[in-house]
Amino acid sequence: MTPRKPTMTTIRAACLAVFLAACAEPVESEAQVAPAAAPVEGSLFAATPARQWRLPRELREISGMATTADGRLFAHDDEHAIIYELDAEDGRIVKRFSVGAPERGDFEGLAIDAQGAFWITTSTGQLMRFREGDNGARVPFESFDTGLGPVCEIEGLAFLAATESLILACKRNEARDMRDTVILYQWRQGAGAQVWRSLAESEITQAAGVRNFRPSSVEIDARSGRTLILSASNGALAELDADGALRSARALSRDHGQAESLAVLPNGALALADEGGDARALLSVYDRGP
Repeated sequence: MTPRKPTMTTIRAACLAVFLAACAEPVESEAQVAPAAAPVEGSLFAATPARQWRLPRELREISGMATTADGRLFAHDDEHAIIYELDAEDGRIVKRFSVGAPERGDFEGLAIDAQGAFWITTSTGQLMRFREGDNGARVPFESFDTGLGPVCEIEGLAFLAATESLILACKRNEARDMRDTVILYQWRQGAGAQVWRSLAESEITQAAGVRNFRPSSVEIDARSGRTLILSASNGALAELDADGALRSARALSRDHGQAESLAVLPNGALALADEGGDARALLSVYDRGP
């Protein structure tokens, strides 16, 4: 009998299995960081990063990050629902697992709730909820529709412990009269999505000295209650207080070519990741100020 040739599906499945089971690889350190700059007025974080690394190549399109209750850092890429645990001390991949086979889509944000459930969103506001898997595992998931697909393009997800809800950041609003407004929505299972924070884009751009501010990631700082919003367009970071008022806004340095995700680490420092484009993604850590 003539041996059966492997099908493309078989080859892809085998490649994925090898990929998911691969050992964590070391990462070369980035060049020394520039000397510390003057503090940013009103910010929780230092003006320049304390540490930077280039991430492994499979995270070239890093798109979302979040931390667990026990302080571990997780991330995902843009097109495949593969979740990576990262070592925030050296940028090394500790493990990886997939959501489904994995699922494919335009994934734009990651959050981890108080019960340890992981959430990931697409740009159209389709949510998936799942549990952490072992290295190389495939985990099942539940799907939810926020109803925000016709309203805006989602590009950021965070968990708000105070109300046990998810916060979704809109990169682009579909309504023309809202195009110059930065809007965050709050979503709870069974309650739908409601506007949570809203402020004029110009308020942020003028404070940061940038031309555009289009949210690419959102995070809640548990210590202060601040909402942190990142923009990949014209690289900038905004910090809102617990009442939604702007407390700080800054332009990011040229190191940040495409700032796509952020997360607050257990020690209060800020982790910020840039997509790599034609190179490797960049992970930067900004220490918390006094």
